[in-house]
Amino acid sequence: MKDELFNINYKRLVLWWLPTFRRKSVTLNYLWCLIFPLEALYIEFLKRRKQNLIKMNFNYQKFSMERRLNDAFDPIDRRIEIVNAVQYEGVYLYTEAEDDTYFSKTQWLYGDENPIYLRTEAELGSEYDFIVKIPNTPINMHQLRAEIDFYKLICKRYQIEIIN
Repeated sequence: MKDELFNINYKRLVLWWLPTFRRKSVTLNYLWCLIFPLEALYIEFLKRRKQNLIKMNFNYQKFSMERRLNDAFDPIDRRIEIVNAVQYEGVYLYTEAEDDTYFSKTQWLYGDENPIYLRTEAELGSEYDFIVKIPNTPINMHQLRAEIDFYKLICKRYQIEIIN
């Protein structure tokens, strides 16, 4: 019912609005030539409307963006996936001042022979918020980036990795 609003047959409309005594083939052909640019604009409008309706079905969420990217760039195999960027679990350390003199909080995770090497605060985080893994197929990277940029939140950063 909603799409019937946008189904317009301009040739039939010209025929209906033309008085019956003027409905000759020469006149109809002339008027149809005049409405040709209008029909071309109408077809362009329908294409853009279809694209906008598709865009409105997706949002910034991981599963939604992943589904959109697979629909657009890998519809058969659906190998494009979005994963969180690697972030290490931080280990909380007690300072000497926080350690209790009567009950020591110091403990080794793997025994005395295997000390834990610490990471800096910069190593605990990641430069990117998520990673888009794409197959090693000819994908237009500009279109892919434009599609991701359209759907992602403005504060999120991403990296594109090619997988085999």
